[in-house]
Amino acid sequence: MMKTLLISCLLLTLLNPVATLTCESCFGQEKDCKNATTVECDDSPDQSCMSAFGVGKLSLLGSTMVLKSCINTELCDADYASASITSSMYIQIKGSCCKTDMCNSGPPEMPANETRELNGLKCPSCLTILTDDCEGNKTVSCRNEEDQCFYAGGLVKLGGSSLIGALRGCATASMCNYSQEMLGTYLKSLGYEITQLECTDAMDDANQL
Repeated sequence: MMKTLLISCLLLTLLNPVATLTCESCFGQEKDCKNATTVECDDSPDQSCMSAFGVGKLSLLGSTMVLKSCINTELCDADYASASITSSMYIQIKGSCCKTDMCNSGPPEMPANETRELNGLKCPSCLTILTDDCEGNKTVSCRNEEDQCFYAGGLVKLGGSSLIGALRGCATASMCNYSQEMLGTYLKSLGYEITQLECTDAMDDANQL
């Protein structure tokens, strides 16, 4: 009887699912989130709580953003991401991860005030609405760690209508990986929903067409 009880307890322990990680989830365009909610990550063991703060200019005014959510732990290795669409339209994001319940509930770490230094690489640059044909006849100079050229096609929401549009520019490899969690969420808040994203190696001046 005792042996049967011990075996039963062992089986129950083995079958008991691992506790799901709980994180704060929110998106805001200020220095911290308002109306944050609590979410349970999926049951994968490779989940972390993420907190990110972004600064940049993606409109006529300067912009800030805060994003908190669950994220695949493998994306936590890159804690900095940036993208440049033109010389005056860019975004820089600082992210951090942790692996205990609600560990991302505090204020996010702000990005360092880094100088946006040219790195000798360039990418096609364009921003179009009414078409996703964004050839990028102009170029933008890449900055800091940006070594990827990205193309993002999607939907632009104006009023009650949805129009197709596209973006091209420079990005860090981490921005390409973060696209759905970070850049995609940020642009969606501005009425731009990414439906297609491609990243290729940036070229130096000698290889520009």
